[in-house]
Amino acid sequence: MTRTPFAPLLLLAALAAGPLPSGAAEPPAPAADGRAAYAEALAAYVGEDGRVDYAGLARSGALDPVVAALAEAAEPADPLAREAFWIDAYNALTLSLVAANWPLGSIRDLDGGDPWSVRRFRVAGRALTLNDIEHGILRPMGDPRVHAAVNCASRGCPPLARTPYAADPAGVDAALDAAARRWVAAGALELGEDTVAFNRIFEWYAEDFRRADDRPVPGLDPAMAAAARFCARYLPADRAAALLAGGRAGSWIDYDWSVNAR
Repeated sequence: MTRTPFAPLLLLAALAAGPLPSGAAEPPAPAADGRAAYAEALAAYVGEDGRVDYAGLARSGALDPVVAALAEAAEPADPLAREAFWIDAYNALTLSLVAANWPLGSIRDLDGGDPWSVRRFRVAGRALTLNDIEHGILRPMGDPRVHAAVNCASRGCPPLARTPYAADPAGVDAALDAAARRWVAAGALELGEDTVAFNRIFEWYAEDFRRADDRPVPGLDPAMAAAARFCARYLPADRAAALLAGGRAGSWIDYDWSVNAR
């Protein structure tokens, strides 16, 4: 079956429902493109700090056409466009899941604490869990910036971007660099005079951040050293040099699983 990229299916549903009762409000016209609907939802319900108005998102149903579009979307062939597509899919489905179950204290309140492996979603004609998307599709692409871009609806996650990664196919690489820079500026590490602490994402996925030609960072174990090298690429030059000079006691920041609500 031929699939169109992110094309929503709501028009047929609206026609099947028949005419509106007299005096009823007109429903919003279905977006011509699911990416446009996703962009509108992010702009309307995600703040500059990456926090989300889940109550408003739940009331609006703004992600309904996006989820419908993802089910029948065509997976891009271009590697960067494909990466952007799956990042957007992961984030949109996570937002939709939390909004559909709002209010929540944490996404881990769902499905016995593991919605990532329990819930299945239809994307590009496939039934997938969020873990399938992250660990089976995105991480094997070998780009550690993925961890700065996907958002698990928790305050410990990197900030959620307010624009889709697939919105500008030519700008995906720059958008991923921007995501990494935003994360490093707001939560990836805490750099003190004699100490440095890193987000636990660097510990959980340490192998994703390591490179064959890595050099040690004095005083840090291999996982923390890989975290330091990743962060240094997105820090101002003076702070990057200070971080890589080593000599600081390293630790991990306690991960905050509370929902990233505004």
